[in-house]
Amino acid sequence: MKKIGIVLLILISLIGTLLGCGKQDVNKDLESIDASEIKQIELTGTTGGKDGNYSYFFSDKEVVEFIDLLNQVELGGKVDENKASSNGAVSYYTIYFVIDETLTIIPGEYFKIGDTFYEFDNYDELWDKFIVFNSTK
Repeated sequence: MKKIGIVLLILISLIGTLLGCGKQDVNKDLESIDASEIKQIELTGTTGGKDGNYSYFFSDKEVVEFIDLLNQVELGGKVDENKASSNGAVSYYTIYFVIDETLTIIPGEYFKIGDTFYEFDNYDELWDKFIVFNSTK
């Protein structure tokens, strides 16, 4: 019985470590993006109303400022899409890299990268700064 408890403890620790590493990798990926790697950033979205769709390309200065903000984002664990889905206004940021790859993010109470939602751990600290970019159109 004692061996089963030890094995379970080791498995739980191992799973926790593996899940934690995944979270750290996402944060490390966001922190490592450099403005020199970016061709352009497009802000698209909807205000939620009729004819509320918009599209805007950032200036070079805005790219640098946005990447600086993105480097500060701290993400937590993954979140179920049903829990994270939003109603109303949504802003999508498509980052076009020089190496012909793209990355689409959707910041909000939960932070979506590609097809995955994450806890936005420092939402309260950074959200007002994202609002400034949402308003640049």
